Amino acid sequence: MPPNRSSILLPACLLLLLLDQPEVVAGRTQDKERSFSLPSVHRSSADADRIRNEASWHVLVGDKVFYAPPMSQLQLSQNAKDYYYTVGSEEALTASMKAHRVGGHGRLHLLHLPEGPQAIEVPRTGDRRASFSAFFQLQSGSDLQGEDFPEYQPSAHSSLQQSSSSSSEETKANEIHVASAVTSDSIKDYLSRLVKIGTDEPTRSWTNPEASKASQDFLLSEFKKLGLKTCVQHFSSGGRDLANVIAYTPGTSSNTLLVGAHYDSRPFDAPAPGAEDNGSGVAVMLAIAKAFMANKPSPKRSVYFLGFAAEEAGLWGSKAFAKALLESDSHELPSECAPKQIDDSFLQKRRLEKSGKTEAVPQHMAIIMDEVGWVTKKYPKQVINFETSDQPGTITLMDTMFHSNTDLNGESALKVVHNGSPFGSDHMSFLDIGVPAVLLINGDDEAYPNYHSSSDTIDNVNFDYAAKVAKVALGGLMRVSQM
Repeated sequence: MPPNRSSILLPACLLLLLLDQPEVVAGRTQDKERSFSLPSVHRSSADADRIRNEASWHVLVGDKVFYAPPMSQLQLSQNAKDYYYTVGSEEALTASMKAHRVGGHGRLHLLHLPEGPQAIEVPRTGDRRASFSAFFQLQSGSDLQGEDFPEYQPSAHSSLQQSSSSSSEETKANEIHVASAVTSDSIKDYLSRLVKIGTDEPTRSWTNPEASKASQDFLLSEFKKLGLKTCVQHFSSGGRDLANVIAYTPGTSSNTLLVGAHYDSRPFDAPAPGAEDNGSGVAVMLAIAKAFMANKPSPKRSVYFLGFAAEEAGLWGSKAFAKALLESDSHELPSECAPKQIDDSFLQKRRLEKSGKTEAVPQHMAIIMDEVGWVTKKYPKQVINFETSDQPGTITLMDTMFHSNTDLNGESALKVVHNGSPFGSDHMSFLDIGVPAVLLINGDDEAYPNYHSSSDTIDNVNFDYAAKVAKVALGGLMRVSQM
């Protein structure tokens, strides 16, 4: 019988060698499909505490503790700085990513990259299940969650948190009144008409010019009914002539706030009603615009409502709009939808900002909605995910919408979770150029069974849930547009 290990002292290196032996460490797990993987134990196992104290580094991922490999495992580095993680669907892992993957849980993947993340190609601009977040270097002791994103905690020192509790009763009463116009029936009406677009079969695919034009006409018609200025941003990509549909109400400053959703659907070569992805986002956006404009707003920020083209092709529409913000000589916004206060390009103003001349720099923000109608059975409470990188502007947006959820949804408020490793939707086009943007997407989106299929029909959409999401975004819009 081997001696009791608790009765003797072992050097750290010998302890790690022992920990690598399945027969002496309870709870030891290993990915048998790969040649090399990091050692791990269940986070609640008897060995977990010892590993946290003795291993040179460790990270918590889902229900596991991954830790530094033993010295005998020469193929893997002892240095935590040689490991990175990214978030995205396992089905989208490339051959190169699989070869470097050494652990993970759900959509979170640990990769061994001693030469840095530039050593492999990673899809960054595909759809939700075909792209990945940026790479983040491992930090010992981090809890990376894994499959389930953590509950969002508003900033402790947020001015918005304070204003939420101290704002006048009259202001709150007005927000509640405006939000009461957002109903499940209004969203259902918009979506019912949207999913019927198509000639021989329902589709809004960017590969179908007639369906794309019909989608654009639908959005233009609905925006005009609300009294919004409208225009179309034409651009070319992938050998196609495409168009974003823009609705605009001017503010009193050069700052702007965008509420957007992509209108195209999949599959490309079959009926594509796209009710959840992303008819739900478009219908919610229209319901928000209707309620907002009915209140006869006088915003400080100019407000855009945008229907993006060709998200499913690679975020093409949102990239074109973002490019228009950056470069005055490329894909400019139509003059009727361009804020009058902005005379120079956004890029020129960013350069001024970097040089310390900030007086003319417009501040742009975006709220993006993609897949906001399906409710998973996994969680006991309905969940909305705020997905974005953490920076001052995005925290402002998230904090605002977090409090709007409580104020406007009351006892039926959604549970708010947060993924700080964004990927795979139109918010990336803004985040990648430094514009604060938050994606609203239903919890557990990876599990939606009708993704990109002809069975993505309207009966999969929970309209009561969609109305709650709409109120979250509407409250954020009303508050941030006055900043």
